[in-house]
Amino acid sequence: MSKKVLTAATIALGAALSLTGVAHAEPNGDPHKFFDFTTEFVSATDPAAVNAKAAGKLLIASPYGTSHTIACRGTNTVDLYDCMQEDDLGWITLQKTETPLGTTWIYVP
Repeated sequence: MSKKVLTAATIALGAALSLTGVAHAEPNGDPHKFFDFTTEFVSATDPAAVNAKAAGKLLIASPYGTSHTIACRGTNTVDLYDCMQEDDLGWITLQKTETPLGTTWIYVP
């Protein structure tokens, strides 16, 4: 009987923790803190980059593409004002540039 209770408790705890992770996946409500916005970016070398602006995505011109975390300040893809990308040595500040394909954040070592 105790194995069933323990199993049920473990499943309930796992479900609660997974829902907590989903809540943290939402865009940051505090525009002054860095938050992971990697999913909002498309690599400039990706074929999807041509339609990034129409899809509401931002471009990243970086040797890492979207394979390394991109953290930004702001509340959504329109209001982002400060982005950094994790590289092999730590974090590097990205430079924002407007292009015909949309807003592009450039990795400049």
